[in-house]
Amino acid sequence: MIYVIRHGQVDTNIKNQINGWNEEILNDIGIKQAISVGEQLKNIKFDVIFCSPLLRAKQTYNYLNIKNVPTIYDDRIKERNSNSMVGTSVQLLNKDIWYDPTKNMIYEDSEGFKSIINRVTSILEEIKRDYQDKNILIVTHGDVCKAIYLYFHPDTRYIRKFEQNNCEVVAYRLGDNDE
Repeated sequence: MIYVIRHGQVDTNIKNQINGWNEEILNDIGIKQAISVGEQLKNIKFDVIFCSPLLRAKQTYNYLNIKNVPTIYDDRIKERNSNSMVGTSVQLLNKDIWYDPTKNMIYEDSEGFKSIINRVTSILEEIKRDYQDKNILIVTHGDVCKAIYLYFHPDTRYIRKFEQNNCEVVAYRLGDNDE
């Protein structure tokens, strides 16, 4: 099984602003969320953990308090590189453009959803190959969670509507997207 957690809450989430590769720490609610989800997961034996190297994901992972499990920090599960869009109100986005699976770059300097899909596909194919009958934990970000969902549900028509909340766990069975 693959268990996917979106990082705990940060202030940018409360303000409903675009995040990216900026380093932001968990707020008090985010810390409580991470501790709580760690309690929910304490009886699952994880074989390996993949974590985004961005601070908010690493903090979430640390508060999960999962010990003695090999951990791999992987750039492929970093949040979208939003560049100049960081801090912009989410309401100003055209979500049809933001989540267009055919674009590698959007809004002049922001990573397109196609690029995120490619990153996610790469790591999930590797996990499928190397960790077939293992329990995997992925600690990541909102747009990466959308791309993971799309990988396992390729017929999804409106991925922009899928939301994984802060510290929400979504589990996927390896092989669910196989023909």
